[in-house]
Amino acid sequence: MRVLFVDDEAGSFESMRVALKQERADWQLTFVQSEAQALATLASSSHDALVTVISSPQLDGPELLSRVRERHPNVLRLCLPGDMEDEAFLRAMPVAHQFLGRPCTAESVLEVIERACDLRAILQNTAIRELIGTLKALPAAPKTFQALSAAIARPNAHTADITGIVSRDNAVAVKTLQIVNTAFFRRSAPIMSIQAAVTYVGLEMLKSIALSASVFDALDASPPAGRLLTNLQALSLRRAHLARLLLGESRLAEEGFTAALMLDIGQAVLALADPTQFGHMIATARAQNLPWHEVEPRFFGVAHPEVGACLLGLWGLPLELVETVAYHHRPIRAQHAEMRVLAAVHVADVLVDGTDPSGKLLPRLDREFFARPEAQRCLSEWNIDEATDMCSAEHALAL
Repeated sequence: MRVLFVDDEAGSFESMRVALKQERADWQLTFVQSEAQALATLASSSHDALVTVISSPQLDGPELLSRVRERHPNVLRLCLPGDMEDEAFLRAMPVAHQFLGRPCTAESVLEVIERACDLRAILQNTAIRELIGTLKALPAAPKTFQALSAAIARPNAHTADITGIVSRDNAVAVKTLQIVNTAFFRRSAPIMSIQAAVTYVGLEMLKSIALSASVFDALDASPPAGRLLTNLQALSLRRAHLARLLLGESRLAEEGFTAALMLDIGQAVLALADPTQFGHMIATARAQNLPWHEVEPRFFGVAHPEVGACLLGLWGLPLELVETVAYHHRPIRAQHAEMRVLAAVHVADVLVDGTDPSGKLLPRLDREFFARPEAQRCLSEWNIDEATDMCSAEHALAL
């Protein structure tokens, strides 16, 4: 692995250098102090990742990340935590793959870089990036998502600030009210206020709503693509609710909701890229009674899980989410994503996409994945066994 560290303060990475050398003696680490030095280093030799501060007196982190993305798109772009101004954070959001949390240790840097490299085949797939690049909508991370992320990251964030952001985006406001008034939230009375909906839904879920709203807006703006995926929004929301219900009140519930909501974002990308070809793909899948993801590579060279994961990676979303979306049909392939989230998302996906509602659930699941003890415990906790059929499982969850 070759990793480039950029900070204008001499010696600021010294402890990181020592710790990383102890952990990974075979890694090549380079340390520079300016944007010019960083770009010259990348131009002269290939690197796997770049780690930089986001804001400092002599270094414009977002500008550096933007130039690296343009000139060296295959380099993983990481931001170190620090006292970031809102403006710098918003500028960095679209061009950073990952923001490292506090405290930032050598172990956390190692984990993020190695996890990203496991996904490199997807995140750096030229065919997928070219496909995404042909779109007239979707490539950039939604502005409302960026604004919400920045506001939520502030320690003194107020509900009024969040409400203002949501209210300025009609699609997100409508989607938030729609979700909070569904039966899944078990409200005795409808919620009509954006502020009340924001409070009830929760901040993390709001970010996932902002992402999904951008996808469905893009489909609405393209009638041919929208007609091909008329049920995508309803199915995505249903799948997200089921995953959240499976995970209960745990800290993973919102992560599962977001991942399940994003599972088929790649279908939207394919449909928007070439509606005619996508229509032929659907007809072929139906005629041969095959899942879409098995037929898509014949028409596009790639399948929607990888396309969706690549787009989320380009948006800078957490790598756990990217991996869950990438491998939702075969969770056994995931190396780092949270086991319970993978299990919940996979079960929810099978329940929603099951072509035979009267069929048994267990045979449709990834048996190799659920052979793992922790995954088996999830099935036991959710009362899923050989006798569980598709219809009764979803009905039991809805109750």
